[in-house]
Amino acid sequence: MMPDLTIRTRVLKCCLLWAWSSFAGMNAAVAADANRSLEWLNPPALKPGDTIAFASPAGPAILAPLREYARALEQAGYKVIIPEGIEERKQGYLGGTDDQRADELNGFIRDPKVRAIFPVRGGYGLTRIIDRIDYPALRKDPKIIIGYSDLTALHLAVAREAKVITFHSPMPMGGLARDEKKEITFAGRSFQRVIFADQYQQGQNGFVVAVPEGRKPETLVGGKASGRLLGGNLTLLCSTLGTPYAIQPKGAILLIEDVNEAPYRVDRSLSQLRLAGVLDQLAGVVIGSFTSKEPADRNETDRVLREYFAQSKVPVILNFPIGHTPHNATVPHGGLVELNADEAELKVLENPVRLD
Repeated sequence: MMPDLTIRTRVLKCCLLWAWSSFAGMNAAVAADANRSLEWLNPPALKPGDTIAFASPAGPAILAPLREYARALEQAGYKVIIPEGIEERKQGYLGGTDDQRADELNGFIRDPKVRAIFPVRGGYGLTRIIDRIDYPALRKDPKIIIGYSDLTALHLAVAREAKVITFHSPMPMGGLARDEKKEITFAGRSFQRVIFADQYQQGQNGFVVAVPEGRKPETLVGGKASGRLLGGNLTLLCSTLGTPYAIQPKGAILLIEDVNEAPYRVDRSLSQLRLAGVLDQLAGVVIGSFTSKEPADRNETDRVLREYFAQSKVPVILNFPIGHTPHNATVPHGGLVELNADEAELKVLENPVRLD
């Protein structure tokens, strides 16, 4: 009798495990469907008196440029929080332990006084903690979150879990600290134009994303399309595929950029997007800066990009001023945009920030 009982017990355990996994899978699917049905929320624009918090959720911070940019913000009437010891939290290539970085970000998300979170730099680290972020709190109290490069992971996760518009933009250690260089001035102006309340006129709704003088993007495939602008750094887009935080490409305008990636790695990433079905679902593509130290790599990467997108059935533009470049425009991640590839122009159709 004992062998039969053991077999029956094992069968019963297997049945229970199967039932539980099916139940968990159904719950995950229901949650995903619920998130898809949420309306997009835009955070309030920044105005004098608001509090801006600097955070280090990815790579380690350097204090000097943070203080410099904080002084500029304070002179304009804003309050700035620089976490104590932020420059000392070095865990190799990380700006602190996972607990420190997640707790810091969640603390600012949950603090009603904080109206904007400025991650100070990219590097690496967001994919280690995006499953620990308090997205319901952000949904309940939307606030401005900025950044590019590794911050792409956070933008994608917020889009999936909270449906709050965030901002693909320069950061305090990556373009926002005051600099007399003309290129940095463009990035700063673009940043101010998008998230600060005093840049919007009465009754205005939407705007054309400005590009630097003499640097008009290139039309690769003509046409017009509208959709939510999603994406960012190509490597991070691929790193989140297969996770709950992956891009939802259906009807989206895809934004891609990257830095110092060998042409074959760019090719591999684009191949992954193609094989995952991402490229087949898009409404349009905005290709930003793909910078490299070697001219030969730049030319080969350009060839790879054209090979993947020149025969696209949707509008595509090249060399848009976004990414690891001094000409780094600020755009709303999750914002509703129109891509006019015939004119190589990107228009934000609705104010990405609330002006109340």
